Amino acid sequence: MKEADSCKPAESTAQLEGFSKAELVELVRLYSRLFLAVDGFWYLAVKEVVDEDTATECDLWVWDRYTPYEIKRLMQLRKIKGSDLAAFATCFGLSPWFSNLTYRFTQEGENKLTLTVLECPTLQALEREGTGRENTICRKVDPELLQMYIQFFNPKGKANPIELPPRASGASICCRWQFVIEE
Repeated sequence: MKEADSCKPAESTAQLEGFSKAELVELVRLYSRLFLAVDGFWYLAVKEVVDEDTATECDLWVWDRYTPYEIKRLMQLRKIKGSDLAAFATCFGLSPWFSNLTYRFTQEGENKLTLTVLECPTLQALEREGTGRENTICRKVDPELLQMYIQFFNPKGKANPIELPPRASGASICCRWQFVIEE
């Protein structure tokens, strides 16, 4: 967006049409980071007002309702079809939460897919915090969230943790998961 244009009042969503492709990509990336921030802020608010167990319960309640809501819309938008691991991986990469990660998928046959997370802003923030909350988030919330995600695609899907935080000092891998469709 040109500097002079940034001072003009916006007219509904017409403002988006004035963005270049590169600006729209950066805006989507910013929205993904903001999505992650809101998730963290509300979790911390519940934790502060009530306690961590209640915050975790509320977090899981929200993800249980939000996950199918998100996936249905992403699949419709990108015309993703199927109940296999390829559809899962495609949709996974479009999620605002997951798009904040640096990761790679490794296909191991038709019914097995390994996810290796190389960079995770949430884990990095938890490690800086230094209170050990990665044990709750990475070992309780994330397994349930990933299970919700894979099972939306296929009720026989399983999200199996292979490597979870806390991680050794200097370790390059944040976490590793294997997704399988049981026959």
